Amino acid sequence: MRNGVYAVYKGKEYEAGRSVESNVIVLRSYNPNDVSKGFSLYKGIVYVKRVQRSELEEVYRISTFADYKGIKLRAMKEDRGKILLVGIVGDYRIFESLGMKMVDKGVYEKWVDKSDVTAIYEEKEPL
Repeated sequence: MRNGVYAVYKGKEYEAGRSVESNVIVLRSYNPNDVSKGFSLYKGIVYVKRVQRSELEEVYRISTFADYKGIKLRAMKEDRGKILLVGIVGDYRIFESLGMKMVDKGVYEKWVDKSDVTAIYEEKEPL
């Protein structure tokens, strides 16, 4: 499930994050071959590259959603045939009627069988 900021740099999509410096975007890659493209290993886990926003073809947020019992919910994770659904915006009574549990103020979650979800889709929002 993809949920977060992404950017297209030289024709390739990368996970991205904003820097404290204005107009600087930090690209993330898990591919060691990206070292040849100027990425450097960060904390032995991920390869990063700081670029100016003007160097990017696109910057956008991707959110993954699922339709569960006729309700549109965020789909956060998938694990062994189950999907973690999250309800944040909406009527808490609907979330409770779906058997979701409040895990934080205004945040409801539930793991469901993937077969119980009628659709899984991404929505892209330009940033």
